Parts: sequence; structure tokens; C-alpha cells
Amino acid sequence: MKALLFDPYSGASGDMIMGCLLDLGADANAVRVAVESVGCRLEISHEERSHILTTRARVFAKGRYRCLSEALAILKGSTLSGKALERALEALDLLASAESLVHGVLKEEAHFHEVGALDALADIAGGCAALESLNVEAVLSLPICVGGGFVSTKHGLLPVPGPAAIEILRSRGLPWRGGPVEKELLTPTGAALLAVMVDRFLDSYPLVRAERVGYGSGEGELQVVNALRGTMGMTMDREQGHGKDGDRVVQLETNVDDVTGEVLGSLIDLLMDAGALDVTILPAIMKKGRSGNVIRVIAGHEDAQKLSRLVMRETGTLGVRVFPSLHRYVAQRDTRQVAVEIDGSIHHAQVKVSRLEGAILSIKPEYEDSLRIARVTGLPLRVVIRKVEEEGWRAMER
Repeated sequence: MKALLFDPYSGASGDMIMGCLLDLGADANAVRVAVESVGCRLEISHEERSHILTTRARVFAKGRYRCLSEALAILKGSTLSGKALERALEALDLLASAESLVHGVLKEEAHFHEVGALDALADIAGGCAALESLNVEAVLSLPICVGGGFVSTKHGLLPVPGPAAIEILRSRGLPWRGGPVEKELLTPTGAALLAVMVDRFLDSYPLVRAERVGYGSGEGELQVVNALRGTMGMTMDREQGHGKDGDRVVQLETNVDDVTGEVLGSLIDLLMDAGALDVTILPAIMKKGRSGNVIRVIAGHEDAQKLSRLVMRETGTLGVRVFPSLHRYVAQRDTRQVAVEIDGSIHHAQVKVSRLEGAILSIKPEYEDSLRIARVTGLPLRVVIRKVEEEGWRAMER
């Protein structure tokens, strides 16, 4: 799968994202036209940061947009179209929603404060145009490093990440961590763009054959290279396998006869969070007629030792059997985000799309997203799951 992988080890901002995508080969003319269409000017240059050549995207603008309707009109009147325009409008909506919650006003009345400058719209327009020109099949990202300490605003010193940025991280469930420096590294615009661009966040690098690496530099010098790194190439995560028809996995197995159901239920969650591909617990009759359970775990070779230790630690079993090199036939799977309208409000959810030789086998909503929407709307979970699945099928048909 041709994919783009972001590594926000030094955070992200709108100009860093745009610079990174340009460094990866995005159409500079299309990006420039998009920026100019919202009333700004783009300057693209190359800068050396810690002996690494980066691309710097600077936007020059005068004025601010005063409210959401004005910003929407600017974006809708730009040269953006199709998916690029959808992403841009979604990013703007995220910014407005964050500001409204932070300041306790209606979204339409939010004044955007630090993110209200016209160059924020230019970053959004340029970033979305850049991504569209790269024509990748999926966008992945490692967790976002947000920095630390405090940031000075007109309201005084505020903790990092700032209120609008952390609200975007919270509302979309984006994984983030502090550091690596005591400085604000993630801007609200950067958070909003990552939220609408990234299909899936990973806790570590997937299997990847890198074809191109790009760096988009930010303002100032840090103890680390102040740049967003992006990698483009062919990537295959563990769900997609190592080839067209399947992959090779290991099966871990152990028998237990003195472990409670609560511990076994917790073990399933721990194993899946740690990278297991599947976990099954079967009831069994053990020696001397004792009742027990057989724990079976399907995993990648690289996770066998880690998961075996986890099983032993949680259950107290003295050993775990490993059945290596099992061939597994797998359907091709990817994750897409869909927008579901319920009672006039838009809710976002992930769906898993399974394919066999290009034909769609199934579309399954993510349980956690569906549960979140059910709790917010008050609808039964089964109704929300059906609505998300239906929207997933519609999105695939477009």
C-alpha cells in the first residue's frame, strides 16, 4: 500500500505540515495557488536544521477572519475542490468547535483568538492541496509530541498543550505525549490538520519500504531538529499482512486451571493492546477432571516473546507453547473515517473496510467510536452501529 507516515517527534503546525508535504514532492504550484486563493502569499525555501536540509513554507497575510461564516466563505471560494475541500472544511470546523468549548460560546460566535489569523486558513488550504497532490492510499502517523511547560497568551501563561489544541486532541481521540522539550510544539491548526489527514495512528513504525523522506521545518531552533518528518513508500501493517494472499504468524498457547474469569477478560484486553492479532479463550477439562481454559494468541513473530511474558505475568502459568510459521490467508483491510449526521449534528467514526481482490467484503464500524456516539446522542448502540455502517457503504460508493 502506498502510504504517507508522519513522525511528529517535534510536534506539528500548519506550516510544518505544508513544508513536509512539499519536501515529499507535493505539487508546489497547486499549493501556491491554493494559498493565494484565500488571500495570502506563499514563500517556499530550504533551510538546514542540525545538518538536515528541510523545506520551509512561509505564509504572508494581512487581516483576520472574524467568525466561522466568514472563514467558511473564504475556503468555499478558494481553488480547493473534492476531498481537499472536504478536509479543509472539516479542519476549520474542528478549530471552531474547540474555540467554542474553550470559551463557552456557540461555534458560530467563536472568534478564534490565536488561530484567527488569515494565514491559518492558508495553512489549511495549502496543506490539504499538498496532500491531495501526493495521491497516497493511506496516511499514518506516530503519536504526536506536544512539548511541555507553558505558553504566553493574551490571557496569561497557559499549560502546554494549549486549550484549543488539547480540545482537538480530546475530541478526536488523537494519541499524544509530552516532550521532548519544554516548549509549545503543537498548534491548534497543526492538531486540526493531523486530525483530518491521518487515517490511523500507530504506536511504532510499521513494516515499510521507504521511497522518499521529507522534512518541514518550523520556526526557531530547538534541542531537537525542529521539523515534521514524513516518509512515503510501500507499507504493510500487521493487519494487512506481508503479501497479497496472506502472511506468516505464530500461535501462542497455554493451559490454566486456577485463573478467574475477570483476570481472563482483562488479559484479552491487555494482549490486544500489546499487539496481538487475535485472542481466544476456550473452556477445557484438564487432568484429574479439573475445569480450566486454553488461552490461544495469534501474533506476529516480532511480538511472540513480549506477549508470552504478558500471559505468564498475568496468569501465573509456568510456560507458553509457541507454534511458529503458521500461514494465514487474510483479506486486505484498511480503516476509513466517515461522518454521520444525527439530529443535525455531525459525528465522526472509523470503519474497517475488508476487500478480496479489490471487491469489498464487509464494512465494520469501530466499536469505541460507535459507543461514544451512542452515549452523546442517547441512541441505542445497535442503531448507531447500523448508521455508521450505512454511511461507510455510501462513502465507498462515492
